[in-house]
Amino acid sequence: MHRLMRIWRPYTQMQTALPPLPVKDAEGAYINLKCGRKIFDGISSWWLINHGHANQEITEAISSQAKKIEQVVFANFTHEPAEELIELLGTFLPKSLSSVFFSDNGSTAVEVAMKMAYQYQVQSGRSNREKFITFEKAYHGDTCGAMSVSAHSVFTNPYGKMRFEVLHAKQGCYLSDPIDNWVNDFEKIIQTHSDEICAVILEPLIQGAGGMVMWPVKAIEIISQRAKENNILVIFDEVMTGFGRTGSMFAFEQTLVIPDFLCLSKGLTGGFLPMGLTITTEQIFDAFLNDSAEKMFFHGHSFTGNALSCAASVANLKLFQKMNIKKIIQPIEEAHKAFLEKCSRRLAIKEVRVCGSIGVLELNMDYQYGNNFSQKMHQLAINENLFVRPLGNVIYLMPPFCSTSQEIERSWEIIENSILELII
Repeated sequence: MHRLMRIWRPYTQMQTALPPLPVKDAEGAYINLKCGRKIFDGISSWWLINHGHANQEITEAISSQAKKIEQVVFANFTHEPAEELIELLGTFLPKSLSSVFFSDNGSTAVEVAMKMAYQYQVQSGRSNREKFITFEKAYHGDTCGAMSVSAHSVFTNPYGKMRFEVLHAKQGCYLSDPIDNWVNDFEKIIQTHSDEICAVILEPLIQGAGGMVMWPVKAIEIISQRAKENNILVIFDEVMTGFGRTGSMFAFEQTLVIPDFLCLSKGLTGGFLPMGLTITTEQIFDAFLNDSAEKMFFHGHSFTGNALSCAASVANLKLFQKMNIKKIIQPIEEAHKAFLEKCSRRLAIKEVRVCGSIGVLELNMDYQYGNNFSQKMHQLAINENLFVRPLGNVIYLMPPFCSTSQEIERSWEIIENSILELII
């Protein structure tokens, strides 16, 4: 008798979900269905696809590499794509960020940073530094450590007993809030627990899954400076914000801060293949050098340094070398601003906000992630050939960089009409 197998989909209530849409292929900013419909990818397939689907340069790089070597044990071997990747990456980063650890996704890039930070503190004679500071709207991934430094939310509530204790700092909600709202609680935690804190972790400029919350640069700088003054390591999670999304190659470039750890994934390979990187300093790397194996970093993945993912990342970085990020992102940013300014006068909106390729509309209603409104909003947009996934009462567009101003304006029109249909 044939046994029925089923696919269990991510972030999906399988009992109520509509059947998934069968995809034929994808190109540029569009996902092409088998039925012939073209769906505009308004969120870059969960923030992955920066240059567009089926980018020719990245496709050819993967194909070429697949004919040579796909995977070796990275603990014992190296290969040209990995070496070329770190050489190219170095041209985009400050010299102090010089040591690169390979993993396989954003959550594990964060886990690696946390484990490195903790072990570094211990091996530097500060074994009492066991705690991490995070922020109340944070999201850093779905593995246990990454969940622990994420906010108490619908994403993490079912797994409360699996998460270890961290210090959650209150924060502001909007860029217009006083700086004190963003930093005061962090300052209080520092004053009380400074000798116990290993590291602080934050998403620079924008907290993604927490509701596309945009941070003031000054708050990031104050928090980072106070941390460094107290021997607290600074981890920047740029899994979402990296690779041009905020209008610069990395979000931290818009601040005066160079973190101790930089976590990258998503757009690293242009969205083609899984890969994560945790990048840190020579000082932290050197703390693990010892004649004893007990002092090495105990972490690894079967697919560490995957040659295909490295080849995709190299091709992706070469594309960035040839492009002017500000020039590419500016029309997208202006298209967001132009429509959202008009939209804010027509709808009951709490706030609109824009940063680089990301446009956000926050409704003046208290909808939680995954509620009926979000599902209906998603379905109405799909009916008009637009793919979005609202974060509760926050609706956002984060399209591929190849999107036109007309496509972005049309997407916002669909969103506005869908909101009107649902709330009237």
